[in-house]
Amino acid sequence: SGITFADISAAGSPLEQWDALPTNSKLSFFGAIAFLEWWGENSYALAQSGEKHYMRGGKPGYYPSFNKGGIPHPVPLELFDPFGFTKSMSSERKEKALLAEINNGR
Repeated sequence: SGITFADISAAGSPLEQWDALPTNSKLSFFGAIAFLEWWGENSYALAQSGEKHYMRGGKPGYYPSFNKGGIPHPVPLELFDPFGFTKSMSSERKEKALLAEINNGR
């Protein structure tokens, strides 16, 4: 539609920038968010990852794996720890990192 990033940034405040986006762009945001919400609540994907829904005794905050959850093609990166940095971490190191993250207010 001929709209550039410069056009959007020149619109002004964030709300005005949102209003300046084409409808298809807004729908793509909502579509991606809706998919991630649906996947996180999907009982089949949770079961394939060895978890249950948090309202049924599962772990709050757990997000199911894309690769274990039944997506028909491999997904190169997971959302949590996409590069596998925590796979070889000891539980003590994970606990220390979690505490540091909490202390940093995130």
